Amino acid sequence: MDFFTAQDVARRRTKWLVLWFGLSVIAMVALVNVIVLFTLGSDPQLQFITSILTAGIILVASGFKSMQLSSGGAVVANDLGGRLVMPGSADFQERKLLNIVEEMAIASGMPVPQVYLMDQEEGINAFAAGTEPSNAVIGVTRGCLQRLSRDELAGVIAHEFSHILNGDMRLNMRLMGLVFGLLILSMIGRILVDVLKYQSFSSRRNSKEGGGLLIAFFLIGLGLMIIGGLGMFFGRLIQAAISRQREFLADASAVQFTRNPDGIAGALKKIGGVKNGASLGSAKASEASHMFFSSTGLFSFGLATHPPLALRIKAIHKNWDGKFSASEIEPVASTRRDSGQKDRQAQGGMMMPGFEFPSASMMAGLDGGHTIESVNLEAGEQLLHGMDHQLRVAATDREEAQGLIFGLLLSREAPLREKQLAAIVDFAGRDASELAHRCSERIGEMHSARKIALVDLSLPTLRGLSFQEFHRFRESTRMLISSDGRVDLFEFMIQKIIERHLGSHFEGGRSARIKYNHFKQLAKEANLLVSTMAELGAGSEQEAISAYQAATAPWGGHYQRKGTVSLDELGKALDSFDLASPTLKKELLESCARAVATDGDLANREAEFLRAIADAIGCPIPLIISQLRETEN
Repeated sequence: MDFFTAQDVARRRTKWLVLWFGLSVIAMVALVNVIVLFTLGSDPQLQFITSILTAGIILVASGFKSMQLSSGGAVVANDLGGRLVMPGSADFQERKLLNIVEEMAIASGMPVPQVYLMDQEEGINAFAAGTEPSNAVIGVTRGCLQRLSRDELAGVIAHEFSHILNGDMRLNMRLMGLVFGLLILSMIGRILVDVLKYQSFSSRRNSKEGGGLLIAFFLIGLGLMIIGGLGMFFGRLIQAAISRQREFLADASAVQFTRNPDGIAGALKKIGGVKNGASLGSAKASEASHMFFSSTGLFSFGLATHPPLALRIKAIHKNWDGKFSASEIEPVASTRRDSGQKDRQAQGGMMMPGFEFPSASMMAGLDGGHTIESVNLEAGEQLLHGMDHQLRVAATDREEAQGLIFGLLLSREAPLREKQLAAIVDFAGRDASELAHRCSERIGEMHSARKIALVDLSLPTLRGLSFQEFHRFRESTRMLISSDGRVDLFEFMIQKIIERHLGSHFEGGRSARIKYNHFKQLAKEANLLVSTMAELGAGSEQEAISAYQAATAPWGGHYQRKGTVSLDELGKALDSFDLASPTLKKELLESCARAVATDGDLANREAEFLRAIADAIGCPIPLIISQLRETEN
């Protein structure tokens, strides 16, 4: 299944989710009315008020929780007792975890998510949470770090990334909000019981009528607790219906990401090798049980949110002998020969020799759909560990990460460069200006693929800025971009990344409704974008026309001559495609990929524009570069 098909499936499941939730609300309203009937009588007006009040409480609770969750995955991680792992962590196990997350994000072409560690949880489990990749987080238990090898941990992280890419993460967040509404009656019932059971018997004797009323409310509280249990049942039913088959897909995707079935299968075997191997102690685990890598060990009345471990392992290893693995609570040596070396490189700054990107045939990973097969973790590993160590370290420090972005935006022309550095002093201080200058010197004529990776690595650090620091940082970048009176493609891309991924984090998530479902509605915008892509890699107008014709063969179009499209026009076209259905976004990216693939190479400006398009319309784009070119094109 490709990324866009998975997004469409997730949208259809959302409609079913709303239907099931509505039926559950009706059932719970009816049950509350039954309790009121037996305790307070059959007054029709009372029944009507009870129905409105019950439905209102459930809907308001669900709406409140959904609004709270719209801030992003960090809300879930904090509720579950997670601790943010700082990008510059020196702890070896935490550094290994961060490395894997960074490699996976770079390979799949999405911003690096923040990572949370559940220190008190010794079970083997993990989750992905967020409303979109911009505010996604990956959470893992301490047991994952203590019990799993690097390969096994990579398999678990790849499983969670597939939930992000396949649209499951947003669906899971919506489900969590709705399930909270179904549980609210139980919470209210518990409050009533706790308050009323401590009322003195003497106060009840003083007023026979008042005492009877207290008893009635006490019974209503007990009834709400029971109905809340049924709400839990309905919630688990919906969670199971939504989640079970998605787990099989995520397991398969993890194998394709890592090219290593032993990794995720080994993690599942270790969960099965220990009693309650994936269990969690968090009181809020039940609300998020459908989001975890494996069943949290909660009693589910046969409505498990995950398939049985044996079935999941059999789907990966068809000849599995049925034996689970022992799992000691201590760091386990990696099964890969070079993984220890890679983690030492991250600490000591050694570079991996022999770096090369996947072959040009990887272009097919995008042309024809963003398929899971086009995401190659090894390509992310190679790019990450072949990177300048000092720049990589700079991406993990709050001040240096800002300086790194400023350095990427500095002009190569000396007079303008000096003017920009002076402006940074005014906006952000002399230290920021000096950091920008040092980073710019190290960046030099680096290929855009490495620059894009540096930006992605900086995002988790930059999310740690205060609200005021972010605004100062954004204004500084805008100043640098506009300082020469023009905006080139690289600056355009940086601006799109900052506005979408950091703006979403600090100013709230984006939940744009789909406005366009037919390609004809956006034919003009598609023509502008594909024409521009065709021109970027062409040596002549005839080559550009040939690339354009190959790219637009499925839908046709009129070639746009060079110089007629401004970045303002491109920005407006991308804003329109941001409101398009996943199918239309797929068609646009397929066309852009065909334009790039005509010469089998991805030059700097093509890489920049592809990433700008992907970020602007909310689509991750896999690493599809055929070779590294260290000169600007």
